[in-house]
Amino acid sequence: EIMGRNAGWLTAAAALAKAEDCEGVDMICLPEVPFNVDRFVEKVERMQKSKPSIVIAVSEGVKLEDGRYVCELADDVHAVDAFGHKTLTGTARFLANTVARRLDTKTRCIELSTLQRCAGHLTSRTDITEAYQVGGAAAKAAFEGHTGEMVALDRISNAPYQCGTSLHPISEVANLEKKVPLEWVNADHTGMTQEFISYAMPLIQAELTPIYVEGLPHHIYLPEA
Repeated sequence: EIMGRNAGWLTAAAALAKAEDCEGVDMICLPEVPFNVDRFVEKVERMQKSKPSIVIAVSEGVKLEDGRYVCELADDVHAVDAFGHKTLTGTARFLANTVARRLDTKTRCIELSTLQRCAGHLTSRTDITEAYQVGGAAAKAAFEGHTGEMVALDRISNAPYQCGTSLHPISEVANLEKKVPLEWVNADHTGMTQEFISYAMPLIQAELTPIYVEGLPHHIYLPEA
């Protein structure tokens, strides 16, 4: 199973920012929970009465109860990819404009998009280790004659964190998604429960300092043969 466009894992991970030195986000909106624009604005209005500023993490894949993506409410034209999936973009901008208009307040939207794909210098040691683990398992499977299969990570335990690998036919994986369990979303649909924190926290442990040359990250590349 993969974690993709209609799954809110990356957005839910915003809950990990909350710590003694950081308030974290005030609201998290996931595709797994039907979205209602009016209720969203009402929640923002209530929060504004107790805080001078609010930070909200919204997944681009959030949908209305009728199945439409929230980003489709904007005037933008949304293209489709090779699989027929609609291009999801503009959700944050639409909601920021809606809140600004209805509540007469200043808003700002930040779409991570390419920024998060360029943040390899923030990759955790756990993530890097598991990338090698999956690659090694895939190479071993290929040498043993396996084909048309994908390597998956299997969680064994959270504390201590342990993870193994297994092979799955591509037909069971392609175009499918592993959704965030609804029981990991709090009752108010604004944040994540401790179960999610316990699942996600091990994945961001330990840092690997990148190599810098003259103030810039040194990129690894393979020379042409």
